[in-house]
Amino acid sequence: MSISPQQATEAMLDIERAQRRAFVLRGYELGAPHFLLWGAIWFVGYGFTEAFPAQALPCWIALTAGGTLGGYLLGRAAADRGIVADDGRRYLAVVGSTVAFMLLTYAILQPRHDAQFAAFPALLVSFLYVLAGIWKGARWAVVGMVVAGLTMAGYELLQQHFNLWMALVGGGALVCTGLWFRRV
Repeated sequence: MSISPQQATEAMLDIERAQRRAFVLRGYELGAPHFLLWGAIWFVGYGFTEAFPAQALPCWIALTAGGTLGGYLLGRAAADRGIVADDGRRYLAVVGSTVAFMLLTYAILQPRHDAQFAAFPALLVSFLYVLAGIWKGARWAVVGMVVAGLTMAGYELLQQHFNLWMALVGGGALVCTGLWFRRV
């Protein structure tokens, strides 16, 4: 029994689609714990900033360092299980580059209001999620757009309690995303 060239082409396309779907689902699975981690960090960081604005900087430095280490360890655990080949250095490079970009942008643009300081990281992360969605799957882009929309809504409507908004809604969106990504 032989197959036609058209049947062979269709079979190859089916294989390619299955491989792409597996790649996308694996990305969601690997991203889920990072969203849960950073969602919790947003709850704590933005909540702390709302309650104790004068101590926000050391809090965010500690949370960012802890989140970076936690994300690195999540990546290492995935590598140790043979799920990914990366040893975590790329994760550290992305976080380090993102933090450096934020600090340099703050130095140049010099936000005048606390809400501007608080909104920028959320919008930058949203942008990165949209970019990830271009390659890794539509859910990433959806999350980026939702977090950006929620950030802008809170910035426009609730500047006086923007940090509380970001703790509850921003952190909540990331945690919900982690749960959504786990359901692949």
